[in-house]
Amino acid sequence: MRKTRLSQTISPFGVGAILDIDGESLMAADISLWPVDHTQRIESRRLEESLGVTELRSPPSVPSYPSRRTPGIFYQRFPGWLFCQDCRRMHRIKRHDETGEVPICRHCRGPMVPMRFIAVGTKRGHAMDVPWVRWTHSEPRNADQERCRVEDLLFKTRGGGSEGLSSLVVHCAVCSASRDLGDLTAKGALNRIGFRCAGGQPWQPSSVNGCDEPVEVLQRGATNVTLNEVTTALDIPEPSMPIRDEEAEIRQHRNFENVKSAPTGPRAEMLIELIAEELGVTTDLVRRVVTSTTSPDDEVKAARDGLLADEWQAFQQAIDNPAESIGTPTFIVSATPFLKPNAPSVHRAAEELVGHVVLAHRLREVRVLHGFRRYDLAADIVDVNLAPRGRARWLPAVESFGEGVLLTLDESRLTEWENREAITERARQLERRRRDSPIGSRLSDATPRLILLHTLAHILMRQLAFSCGYSAASLRERVYASTGPKPEAGLLIYTAAGDAEGTLGGLVRQGEPPRLVRTLLSALESAAWCSSDPLCRGSRGQGLGSMNLAACHGCSLVSETSCERGNLLLDRVMLVGDEGAPGYFQDVIAFARQEAAKLSS
Repeated sequence: MRKTRLSQTISPFGVGAILDIDGESLMAADISLWPVDHTQRIESRRLEESLGVTELRSPPSVPSYPSRRTPGIFYQRFPGWLFCQDCRRMHRIKRHDETGEVPICRHCRGPMVPMRFIAVGTKRGHAMDVPWVRWTHSEPRNADQERCRVEDLLFKTRGGGSEGLSSLVVHCAVCSASRDLGDLTAKGALNRIGFRCAGGQPWQPSSVNGCDEPVEVLQRGATNVTLNEVTTALDIPEPSMPIRDEEAEIRQHRNFENVKSAPTGPRAEMLIELIAEELGVTTDLVRRVVTSTTSPDDEVKAARDGLLADEWQAFQQAIDNPAESIGTPTFIVSATPFLKPNAPSVHRAAEELVGHVVLAHRLREVRVLHGFRRYDLAADIVDVNLAPRGRARWLPAVESFGEGVLLTLDESRLTEWENREAITERARQLERRRRDSPIGSRLSDATPRLILLHTLAHILMRQLAFSCGYSAASLRERVYASTGPKPEAGLLIYTAAGDAEGTLGGLVRQGEPPRLVRTLLSALESAAWCSSDPLCRGSRGQGLGSMNLAACHGCSLVSETSCERGNLLLDRVMLVGDEGAPGYFQDVIAFARQEAAKLSS
């Protein structure tokens, strides 16, 4: 029995991820092995419809002192190869050898620890042990070593002062074959010794036919071993006149997956007619949804955009009714003035560019894990349920509660600014790079509005971490930057935790006047000069795929848990300006400096 926090079973230790705990290395199995009868239903109709599932369920929670009868989640020991810290002998634990106890060496009774490396498929996301026996005998010096395949290995350190992986050697105790690990992580190293992908995950039965995808070696603690695909949504009041989403209902139907997997099969037409009859829609609509060529990334992106639009409308209700609090027990918001009467001139200058402020006194956030990738973000998504499709599809989720502050920008000022040629050209650079990137489909279009709001959210989070009482990693962002028929121009900075820690009131307090305007001006002043300038400000591209311009760790980047776009599509020149592009807040920064100079003189 091992314990981890409930929220961590979604991310970072969700399905397919490695959990290092007390010297052991375990990988979470897919949800087909979960004890469903002991899971709790999480209500979030919007998320269920957007992701095309019938329900969301939380992992089973356990008491402070669990027993062996307490329901839990299955984790597979991975990697299966371990070595003894005392005698250095290696041993591979097979399924029938597993006892659930911490392994000890059969030879000296010393502690066994997992090997540092694993092998992963770069396309379909399979994971497997490094073939240590084959690797050890891959450079034979005689016929005996070439024939030997005995699993009696030692993991040694080579003397002589060598450094790096070349100082680590796997040695066969039977035939004396050996090979160091210097080339193990080189691209194609396992393919060169004839090793093929096992064709599955560690907790699944071995595939007889294997898989033809390329296999690479990673350290088991590397961040790209498991790249979680998580969708989040705020629990907002249901609209007074809900709009029926027929396509979402079709995707949720119990027979949809059967038709989707074989749209030209012998039963396809019969199932299409059945779906249409039960839902009261046309067969043409069902057929169009079934044969849709949108990728999983496009579907998730569209779902996320729809969720954000609904949330924006919920906040807009508070703006339209400033005299009262709006919401439900899990969503309590109220509008507040940006400034107090008789505010200083510097504050009034900032007010001209700002729209409204909404305080979220209580929020409920639902986080859903719907898949993961391995090796890089261009790989295929691996579903969290690897069992054959059943009659009802569900996904794992957790809920957390918190508070936040929504800041909007003045729509007319923003529209005028974002149509300037210098601004649109900077945005076009990032948009071209987004489209060329293998992960570009997962990101929103790089419009001037989105880049501005996204960067503003980052510098505000960095500044609020000094005053709101929460750690920097506890703050999160949601950016509302639609340029469609119903434009959006706002950002929500919030915190959410599985207990009372997320609702301490410190963040809402920072949204009250005049604290928010002071935070805004301080953040803008900090962003106006980076410790890496002039290199950062004049950069032609930074970050993954050069999808950032003037943004680095010294001025704009935040914790990975805080940013919903992986610290990409950032450019602080959009905020503070430079010689060629006018920043949205450039005049405010200049005016604030002038006023400060007057006071100091």
